[in-house]
Amino acid sequence: MWRELYRLAFYYLLSLGMSHDDAEDAAQETLLFVYMHLDGIQEGRLKSYVYAAAKNKYIDFLRKRKKQVAVADIDDFFTNTFSEIHRIENKDLITKVISRLSAAEQRLFHMKYDLGMTNAEISSALNITPDSAKTMICRLKKKLKKYLKEEEEI
Repeated sequence: MWRELYRLAFYYLLSLGMSHDDAEDAAQETLLFVYMHLDGIQEGRLKSYVYAAAKNKYIDFLRKRKKQVAVADIDDFFTNTFSEIHRIENKDLITKVISRLSAAEQRLFHMKYDLGMTNAEISSALNITPDSAKTMICRLKKKLKKYLKEEEEI
């Protein structure tokens, strides 16, 4: 059972863009955390708890390392984790538009739409106020819409 949970956490962390070594460490920390809190986990909710714990370990990793999402990593997260992107037919267009964003904007995009983080979680990860996070996300959406419109006109 623990091997299966380790694999779930490990591959989930890899899909978020962690390196192999970092994903191994974070998956081990995730399972240790889950084991320590096993009494408080509802029956049948163990896997979702592992995913949530792994997501939190990833957020901690971002805070510690101040990792920037590179444009090259965008392709990986499209194919591995970003479920909404599957609804969009032209992935090349989206990749092109995202590549026009700054590294900080790409990171914000990754946190909001790939990880599904709330504004409060983003503000905590970036050490900013929740209102600032909300404003940054709103500006990011406007910029993406503008870039998409420009690309469609070409």
